[in-house]
This record gives sequence, C-alpha cells and structure tokens, in this order.
Amino acid sequence: MQKSSHGQCSNPNTTFQKNWGKLLDLLTKNTPLHDGFYNSSVGNGSDQVYGVSQCKANISSTDCSNCLKSSIGSSNGCTESTGMESVSSLCTTKINSKNVIGVWTNFSTARFGNQGLDNPLVFSKGFLMMQELATTVPNQPFMYQEAEIDVGVDGERFGLAQCGRDLSKLDCQNCLEDRLVRYRSYVMNRSGWEILGSSCSLWYSNVSDANMHRDVNVTALTPSTSVSDGRFPYGTPSVISGAQRCLGEFRTGNNIRISSFTIFLLATRVFQRF
Repeated sequence: MQKSSHGQCSNPNTTFQKNWGKLLDLLTKNTPLHDGFYNSSVGNGSDQVYGVSQCKANISSTDCSNCLKSSIGSSNGCTESTGMESVSSLCTTKINSKNVIGVWTNFSTARFGNQGLDNPLVFSKGFLMMQELATTVPNQPFMYQEAEIDVGVDGERFGLAQCGRDLSKLDCQNCLEDRLVRYRSYVMNRSGWEILGSSCSLWYSNVSDANMHRDVNVTALTPSTSVSDGRFPYGTPSVISGAQRCLGEFRTGNNIRISSFTIFLLATRVFQRF
C-alpha cells in the first residue's frame, strides 16, 4: 500500500477525531447499500467532517464493501490532518473538514497493466469511445455507463466511465474530459488502462470485466507504473506529505504486485489552480 500521512495524532480523543471515525464507519457500511455511492457529514462547527465514498459501478456490493474496508476501514482521524483522499481501482473515498460534497476535486492517478500495446488505429477508435462516454455519462441516472466497440480482427475494446453522483452534470463532464486530456499521452496505444479519481474515473480494456479476476487488495502491473496528478481546484487542500514522489510519479519495479490503494492525507495549505 502506498500511503502518505501528515503528522501524528497528539490528541486522538478529540471530538474531530471521533467524528472522523464515525464518518468512516458510515461510509463503509452505507455505500454498498446505496448502489455503490454514499455521502454524509458528522458533527458541527469546527468539528464537522464531510465525506463521499463510491465504488466502481459494475462490481457487487460484497466487493464494494471489501474494498472500502481494506482502503479506509482502519484509517484514523488526526487533529493535524484535515482531509484524506483514498483512490483504488474499485472504490474511492474523500473526507475533509471542508464540505467536499458536490465538489469536483482534481486529484487523479493513471496506470496501465500488462495487456501490451495496441494498433494505433485501434487505440484511436477506443479512445473516441471513451470521449463519447464522457459526454453521455452525466445524463445517466447513476452517472455511469459502459460501452464496447468491435475493432475487427483485434477483437473488442471495453470501456466504463463514472462520476460521483453528488456532482452536477457539467462538473461530471468536465471532470471526465479533463482526465482524458491530461493522461492521453500516458495511456497512448495501451490496450488496457485506468484513470482514477475520487470525483470521476475511467476504465478501458481489451478484456471485459466479466472475464477479469478482481482482487480488491492488490493489482499486478507489468510494467508497474502509475502517474499521479495531485493538483486541486482553488479552495481545496493541496499538500501531499510523506509520499514517495518524484516529479509527480509513483513508481515500483517490474513484475511487482502492489497495493491498488493510494491514500493521501492532506494538510491545509491551498494554492491557486492554473
């Protein structure tokens, strides 16, 4: 598990920390029961904590529950830390002392697996499918949609895109389109990739989800490389402390099984989004 934390809990029994724990429990228990999405807040005034959790739209409630328990179930709130974003292939969570419900946060990460390279013409067709999903997902009742395209002798390509259901239609579309623009060069000609974030995510593969084995704890990546963009819109936390970070990238060696979770505990400094 790649994990970043900010400071230590000098007073683990504060009201804020207790509210943080209560909110984590609410999100973990209720998200699988509400079609894979739940948001709530606990507390009042300076002790209030807001949170949103979401699971990948086409997984079972059991997989959703297991993912959330693995990624955030053991997290603790600290008075020195005012926010957290947990992003994995199957579930995401964001928690903050500021109201993040309905807010598009711009943290995202992308990675590709071991399916290899695609014919550039096939990739172009598949990427166009994902761009079309970015325009149609906001109008879906649960803000997600799956698609597939026949690419002839190269088989089929499968895609899924989704947004947090607390977002407006416009923010949903902007989020998905931003992700595709931001990471296109990174996933170029890959036959399988994921662009993940707590506000919106996209999955693309030459294998349908029905034929893929899901492991909510680890993901095999060859080469195991992921790129992370920690930028946030103005007015949201931006500091990532303690992570192994080099020029915005998180890397591990080839053929290593790594945790699919990337948890960032965020401090309170804010910077202008350009």
